[in-house]
Amino acid sequence: MVETSTDLNSRVADSATRTGRRSVFAEFKTVTRLSSVEIERMYAIFSKYYINHNREQFTSDLFEKDQVILLRDSEQKTIQGFSTLLKVDLKPFGYQATGIYSGDTVLEKEYWGNKALGIAFLKYLWIEKVKKPTQPVYWFLISKGYKTYLLMANNFKTHFPRIEKSTPTHYKNVMDSFYGHRFSKSYKAELGTIQFDHTACSLKEKVAEISEDLFQNKKIQFFAKMNPHWDRGDELACIAEMTL
Repeated sequence: MVETSTDLNSRVADSATRTGRRSVFAEFKTVTRLSSVEIERMYAIFSKYYINHNREQFTSDLFEKDQVILLRDSEQKTIQGFSTLLKVDLKPFGYQATGIYSGDTVLEKEYWGNKALGIAFLKYLWIEKVKKPTQPVYWFLISKGYKTYLLMANNFKTHFPRIEKSTPTHYKNVMDSFYGHRFSKSYKAELGTIQFDHTACSLKEKVAEISEDLFQNKKIQFFAKMNPHWDRGDELACIAEMTL
């Protein structure tokens, strides 16, 4: 039986519990149901890892979204990370399809490597897919760090840009329509990146630096090649398709 409620309140436990590593579980919540305490905790975590932002910008961006995946410590139940989601109707762009746009995503360093977020997000996309199984469901992801890019590249058979092949015309057109509308002049279609000015929100130094060891990973090499200025806040525009 597949859950189809748009107001999910499910929890996905991470397998890290069995290994002794600190773990989290995922809880879905509509943004309008977040408490002021939860929002303050989310912003506190966000501020630890990002620069060039303020509380007003964070709140404005948050309430533009529909859903949030809260990542809570498996024992203490405290919020240790989150990811925001926005459901987009692509009909105005000429496509009979559903788009899911990922907003801010951050997880406390002590919990890096947990799989709860990935599992929860796949479940969310799966539910959207079964609602209209004959229509495409696209995930729009912008990535200023290799970790986010790998979340897509390691879990979706159909994703772009990718190291193995160039982006097909259809997917490029969908991306250009969505990102061009959302980010206007900041979206550089010819480069596939979203370039803000020097005041753009970006990761703090050494939060997601690419070491020599990491650079041996061909997917990370590809990310750095496609988004050479990730460290100053440039975003790599990506798309993935959820299939049955």
